[in-house]
Amino acid sequence: MRRKLTIFSGIALLASFIFTGTAFAWGPSDRPTYTNESPADYATFNSITNNGGDSGKGVGDERNFVRVREANTNNDYSDEVFVEPGKEYEVYIYYHNNAGSDTNSSGVGIALLTKVAATYPARISKNAEGTLTGEITWKYITSINDTVHDGKVWDEAYLKTNYDDVILRYKPGTATIYNGGATNGSVLSTNLFSESGTYIGFNELNGVVKGCAEYSGHITYTLVAEKVDSTFNKMVSLDGETWGEEVVAKPGDYVTYRVSFQNTGNTTLTNVIFKDTHDAGLSLRSGSTKVFDINNENGKEIDDIIDLSGYNTGDAIPTALVQIIYQAQVARDNSLCNKTLNNTMSVAYNSVDQKTDDASVIVACDEPEPTPAPEDCATNPNLPGCQEKTCATNPEMEGCKELPNTGPVEIIMAIVIIIGIGTGGYYLYRTQKTLKTVEGDVSGKGDKEGKDSSQKPDNMVK
Repeated sequence: MRRKLTIFSGIALLASFIFTGTAFAWGPSDRPTYTNESPADYATFNSITNNGGDSGKGVGDERNFVRVREANTNNDYSDEVFVEPGKEYEVYIYYHNNAGSDTNSSGVGIALLTKVAATYPARISKNAEGTLTGEITWKYITSINDTVHDGKVWDEAYLKTNYDDVILRYKPGTATIYNGGATNGSVLSTNLFSESGTYIGFNELNGVVKGCAEYSGHITYTLVAEKVDSTFNKMVSLDGETWGEEVVAKPGDYVTYRVSFQNTGNTTLTNVIFKDTHDAGLSLRSGSTKVFDINNENGKEIDDIIDLSGYNTGDAIPTALVQIIYQAQVARDNSLCNKTLNNTMSVAYNSVDQKTDDASVIVACDEPEPTPAPEDCATNPNLPGCQEKTCATNPEMEGCKELPNTGPVEIIMAIVIIIGIGTGGYYLYRTQKTLKTVEGDVSGKGDKEGKDSSQKPDNMVK
């Protein structure tokens, strides 16, 4: 149960509860409580409300038994701290069987099978606190003839950060128990962080804890705060030399993808898995996938699984760089023309983190040559038959032979020729007529018009 306490039964209780102003959680919240002056008469844990009394040297209210501080400092333990990457933090869990010492002899005050279990957040981020828990379980009886009961109490403390993402890792070998017995300084099993917990004890880690403060003790363990960060980038190329977020390709072309991942934090990233997803119209080229890392500087060819189950490159230590290069083919399908095909790569690590980046292929097809529209005299007046045939437009046309020049000299010559032709024609006519007259006279027929045949023509030579 987690609640903010605002009403208390006494000033001492108020002082012991207020630490940082944050609401704290412990349980069971309704369990009986005790004081140093009036301890329990059976085995029960962490229910005394004034541990240390007026001296202020104790833990105060034992119900608040889980606390934390920056490791390797003299800071007081608190119920809340702000975590910074690169630092370590020490968690404190107090335990005390509140039974009076006079109950141990009968066995009623002795806790059996006592265990402590703890949890811590694997990561915290800005504006979200992480919870530290401590739980104590045991077996007890309230009288000699009583049946065995199960006891359990728990408490919480809190971690915050001003950073975007912080990983918390247990520092091996630091879980240690401190008390006045033989087990003081013993390193506890990592079962401490399991659901069942680990046994504690005074002289042996067997779960036996007697009542009274002299058998009390505490456990501490250390958490390392680490920064989780990485860079991830995906590019595409048509020629394997020029890279960008998109490329123009034709149906049937191969494109090359390159993804780069680097651990830029200060903690090892586990199980780094790459997985590709792509639109229909793209298909992985068989045998083209290679992984480049510190162990494979020249590239390691892997099976064609990057777009199926993905590929696990293992763990990546701080600064580690991993690159994957592979090819895909654009389908020979003209229905893809002018479409954009997306390809996305995701990288997951630490079983919870994931980043994605994508690159695109724009499919461009060759445009066919346009079919020219039919021409007519309206669209092309120069087409054959679209103009009136004249000697100017068709000089080969009949009657379009070149005429003689008609300058002044040529005109005079033409007139002379015409007169000559006319005179010659008239002379020919008169000559023919005279010949007919002579023929008539010789034959004796005379002129049909009744003229005197003895009359001589005017032009006859005597």
